[in-house]
Amino acid sequence: MTSLYACLAWLEPPAASASGPWIDPKYLQPEVLVPFGLGVLLLLIAIVLKAPDIASWHRAKGKRTLDPGQLEELMIGSPPQIVDLRPRQEFVGHRGHIRNAVNIPFSDFPKRLDELDTSHPRPIVLVDETDQLSHEALGSLSARGHQWIYVLKGGMRAWRRAKLPVYVFQEKSKH
Repeated sequence: MTSLYACLAWLEPPAASASGPWIDPKYLQPEVLVPFGLGVLLLLIAIVLKAPDIASWHRAKGKRTLDPGQLEELMIGSPPQIVDLRPRQEFVGHRGHIRNAVNIPFSDFPKRLDELDTSHPRPIVLVDETDQLSHEALGSLSARGHQWIYVLKGGMRAWRRAKLPVYVFQEKSKH
């Protein structure tokens, strides 16, 4: 028990007052400290697990975004034009892509903007692995006058985390 008090000696103010320690000793008992410590540990774990979502939320401030469920609902009617900004290898790779997505890698995006179908007004949804590149590409489309531009919040990571379908190119077997 004395080692616990020794470890927590820093809790006393530098100049101890005559009234005793500034924290009531009943709060320094293991039956109080252990649950408190576990609570702090769980809070830190939750913060670490939510860190990617926090970054995505910060990037999305003031911009139009869709979460994976909203995009799935939007695809039921007249589907939006989904532009996947990941490199071709990731798009066709084992992690897959969203149904009917068009792959225009971010590095080629400014040169290939004319490939987007603008024959009728429909939403354009930008997708990448985390949503970081999508927010960067959003400005290029806005500057060209596109009105309905959205970013998939959290990108393909959020899509897969929501357990929504992904499509993978199957290699043709040689017979």
